[in-house]
Amino acid sequence: MDQRFSKTLRLKTPEQFGTIIRKGRVATDRMLVLNAMSNDLGFSRIGITIPKKAGNAVVRNRWKRLIREAFRTQKDQLPQGFDFVVRPRRGAIAEHAAIRKSLVSVAWRATGQRRGDDAKRKPESKS
Repeated sequence: MDQRFSKTLRLKTPEQFGTIIRKGRVATDRMLVLNAMSNDLGFSRIGITIPKKAGNAVVRNRWKRLIREAFRTQKDQLPQGFDFVVRPRRGAIAEHAAIRKSLVSVAWRATGQRRGDDAKRKPESKS
């Protein structure tokens, strides 16, 4: 399993960000706001935006590092074939474990898909 965060996994241009924010689906929780759009590449990419209202440069850079690390370590648990634009919710505290959990959760909700584990599970019949 490749754990690097290569350039092919990053959204780079303002046009890419704008298209995903305008046309993609959005999901939120108490930690993150995530926009998602299908990309037909077979793998997922991420773009991170941190508004100035999130804090000073030190705080914004910490958010970027933690979201990037969460994506890098959790990419096998995320839906594949989507572009994601992620930003923190106002007032959220940057904590690594919470961001990792939140990223996976909102990514699945934004794509409208079910996780592989949930889809394979058969519903219990009421007898």
